[in-house]
Amino acid sequence: MAHCWKHWGGLLAAGLTCWGALPATAQGEETISLQTLGYSRSVVLQGSNPELNVGIPAPSGGIDPSASFVQLRLEPSPVLGPGSTVRVLINQEPMEVFSVGQLQANPVVQVPIPELPPGERFINLSVQPFLTISGDICRDIGTGNLFLTVGRESFFQVVPRIPDSTVADFFRPLYSQLSLVVPANLSPESAEAALWLYSLLAHQFPRTPILWTRGSASGPQVVLESPDFSPQLQRQGSTLRVAARAEAIQALVAEWERPGLLSRSIQLSSVPAVEPESLGNRRSLRQLGFGDPTLRGMGTQSLFLNFDLAQLGGRPQDLALQLNAVMTPVDGRLGDRLNGQVFLNGILLKTYDLTGRTQLNDWVALPSQLLRRANTLELRFDHAPSQGSCQGAVAPLTLQLQGDSSAFSWSGYEAPVGELQEIPALLQGSGQLVVGDPDLMASAAYLLGALSRLSPQPLLPRLQLLSEPISRSPLGDASWGLIVAGPEQVELNTPIRLGSRFEILNPLNQRAVLAVQPEDELGLLQYVLLEGKPTLWLSWWGSDPAIAERLSRSLADPRTLLANQMQGNVVTGYAAAPNLTQVQSWDLSGQTYQVRYPDRLDWRLLLWRYRFWLVILVALLGAGVAWSLYQRLAQMPQVPSPPPQP
Repeated sequence: MAHCWKHWGGLLAAGLTCWGALPATAQGEETISLQTLGYSRSVVLQGSNPELNVGIPAPSGGIDPSASFVQLRLEPSPVLGPGSTVRVLINQEPMEVFSVGQLQANPVVQVPIPELPPGERFINLSVQPFLTISGDICRDIGTGNLFLTVGRESFFQVVPRIPDSTVADFFRPLYSQLSLVVPANLSPESAEAALWLYSLLAHQFPRTPILWTRGSASGPQVVLESPDFSPQLQRQGSTLRVAARAEAIQALVAEWERPGLLSRSIQLSSVPAVEPESLGNRRSLRQLGFGDPTLRGMGTQSLFLNFDLAQLGGRPQDLALQLNAVMTPVDGRLGDRLNGQVFLNGILLKTYDLTGRTQLNDWVALPSQLLRRANTLELRFDHAPSQGSCQGAVAPLTLQLQGDSSAFSWSGYEAPVGELQEIPALLQGSGQLVVGDPDLMASAAYLLGALSRLSPQPLLPRLQLLSEPISRSPLGDASWGLIVAGPEQVELNTPIRLGSRFEILNPLNQRAVLAVQPEDELGLLQYVLLEGKPTLWLSWWGSDPAIAERLSRSLADPRTLLANQMQGNVVTGYAAAPNLTQVQSWDLSGQTYQVRYPDRLDWRLLLWRYRFWLVILVALLGAGVAWSLYQRLAQMPQVPSPPPQP
């Protein structure tokens, strides 16, 4: 059975999020499809009692139940028996029950959304089928034909009772695109506020493309006003105006449930800087947003717990999962069986025989070599009822993880190794953003936004404009840094040193997989450890700095997922077409690929290329020396002849 879970993170402290959709109409109507919510494909529910749970944030002023509904496309397996049904619930209240015959005649159905209870923040949809073919559940499961497809074009139609007009509600609707409008000429203070605001928007709208725009824009937008703009936060429909002041940005970051944010405009007092809360070396499932995951049904069922290194604060040492679960007992005396397996990123770690048990309490070690930036922990349970239990109604298995006591824990953190997979888990604490030229602000914003989308909190680094070229770390007291500057402004010990044509070689066959000529246009993002501090340098090869902006903009686009795929320590971006950038990642640490500079003599590369011949030459020389020594030392001593007798 497939069990689907959707975790909504937190824009409001209590958990408002779910972004990247269609803009609201003039009447406040919102159309939110499953595809908008991240389901790139239709959802296939398998088993006798599968379930799909999806939630969206509700308008703060309530909904109009006469105009709000959910439209679903439910396509059952064509061989299902007439006893199969599909139940649809809204906020745990049964709304409709459809028979398979109804759905086979017309798979598109509408379910009204009732008026929400006071204080309800979400509209939660549950699709709960009961599927059978012959009535013998065991035999039916074995056929693989117990399934129901929920089309990705299924959607919510939500009409607010009172049109949203507050600052907080600006962040609740789902937008297809959002623009950050900044003035043409930015002072250093306003530029820092603009970068912070872009980082915040990218973090709070993880599925929405956000454009850095100068001058004016159309559609939903956030406008950066002058520092003396009053009130400092103001909403006008789908436009949010923000004063270019640090406290205004920090107010949006700090606390979304403050009463002030529930007004149309806000005059802020001083807001302290936001510091991340230290949670120690433990994260419960509830702290990670999973709550108390529950399974109910028969056959094979899985709980998927997706987590990334940023949520754990780095690459942990001795990572382990504490599992605490309760379940209904499976009676082994009748032939029923229940087994459990734990998988990390597709690798089986542990198995359990849970037949007859009502609790699971155990520790599971999670090997660090299996960890990636984004990880999937799968808890799979196989409930196999006996043949005698398969006729008619069968009591399904119910299993629930206890979110407060089930947790990840570790002893410490591994030191950074200079691999892009560990970014942005290491971008903790104060940061420094070094920009070589004011014209590079858009490139810096897109890079900062790409990393902020992957971070547990918005990244708010201090801005520094370069006044002269640098040849040493410019980070000072900052714990991490980003550099956006041209090759003539930075001279650091990076994997690729700009200023001369270069090639990336496959050391196994000595063939060039990438050859860069002086006339080529290429964006470069390199990761280095400067004095042990993680640092990213965004630059370009050629004469056009716009290629760096195209690379960072490609990484910041949530539709491409390129930022999640960064590996190695170098990312390159070619101008493949006017609106297309070909992005590739490289490991230039010497373990996978190597860099060669044809215009320079590189003794290390020569030694590596001709190492076999050098070994043979050294062996021959050694053999020659050994033979020469042997000839000298192994000659028989000459016995002097006796003098002649007189």
